[in-house]
Amino acid sequence: MVLPRLLDTITLFLVVTIALLWVKKDRRPIYAFLFLAVYLIARLVNVLPVLLNFHIEGLIFNWFGHIFQIAWVLIFLWLSPLKAKDIGLTFKQRPDTIRPAVLMTIGLIVFKVGLTALSGGRQLDELMTEQWLFELTMPPLAQEFLHSGLLLSLLIIALGGSKVDQKDDWTSVIVIALVINAFSHGIKFGLQYDPGLQFNFMVFFTPFLGKLAYGWLRLSTGSLLFPVLAFSLSNLGVLLVDFFMV
Repeated sequence: MVLPRLLDTITLFLVVTIALLWVKKDRRPIYAFLFLAVYLIARLVNVLPVLLNFHIEGLIFNWFGHIFQIAWVLIFLWLSPLKAKDIGLTFKQRPDTIRPAVLMTIGLIVFKVGLTALSGGRQLDELMTEQWLFELTMPPLAQEFLHSGLLLSLLIIALGGSKVDQKDDWTSVIVIALVINAFSHGIKFGLQYDPGLQFNFMVFFTPFLGKLAYGWLRLSTGSLLFPVLAFSLSNLGVLLVDFFMV
């Protein structure tokens, strides 16, 4: 379980290095290092409870792994010069962004539900209460705090952007950071190791596309509220599809 995470990070290191060489102006390599370190440690703390068989009796989902990942983001934020609003931890939304954010959220729900329905659902034997609670809370909070929040901010700074992204400031640095951040999420699914090392583009592409959308929501509104909400509601839609197909 540890080796795949190291290989993911090495691949991500190569991508970030190429981006830094391309940007040149105002780049901050130390923040690129922090980006990679935060990514790797988050991946490791997420799987740590599974490796240690650390779980609450009667629960089957990796609650502690996601809670540890959220805690790691908050601890790093506390130790770093970044403030909560710098990674989108605020309820305040930028003016004139609510309507586009709502439309994007609806689009994400329709896309994810439609994709699940077309694929025939996940063919689960049953849907447990724990699964509903877990999928509506833990992945949205842990992944968006990490990817659309902390990692995206670190990457923007590393590539020469501002600590607090500006409204409508869609420069090449912002776009590159958004794409690399989405890549860092998609590669966790697309880079597979059984049997042997292989890359599944289709498995990579959907998480990659989703993280592009969630990142856009965060940068547009200046808050993680809509990314978390969109993630949670789209998971709810998928669970409902699964429920009616069981």
